[in-house]
Amino acid sequence: MFIVHTVHDTILIPPSALSLSTVQAIYHEIDQRYPNRILMDVGLVIARYGDSLEQVSHGVCVAGQAGSHHHCSFRLIVFRPFVEEVCLGKVLRSTNEGIYVSLGFFEDIFIPAYWMLKPSAFDEKTGLWFWRPSDDDDDDDND
Repeated sequence: MFIVHTVHDTILIPPSALSLSTVQAIYHEIDQRYPNRILMDVGLVIARYGDSLEQVSHGVCVAGQAGSHHHCSFRLIVFRPFVEEVCLGKVLRSTNEGIYVSLGFFEDIFIPAYWMLKPSAFDEKTGLWFWRPSDDDDDDDND
């Protein structure tokens, strides 16, 4: 469900953060930029992993831009569920279109009606989804 992913990026330290140590300023910029973002083909970034940068270059000043640019390698904790992985969540609300679920650290999960187990139905009175298994689905043989 969670993986540690190594990222190589160029971090800009703004002039207001140049009074901090380079490592502290880079940590601050990583913590501002990455959490709650989705990295394509990787997953949802939760937080920075650990207190050590794997690689940091010397700062480079670019003409026309204030601050220093540092090429860095660092690790991030990423939420990346596997295909068909079962996750435990809390139902926030349900509509006839589907169910909204919270995993605690992430609340924007929507499960559409067409992904519900068959045969499922939405009860308009209670506003809840329910599953009606048929008698054919019973795997217990009581001979």
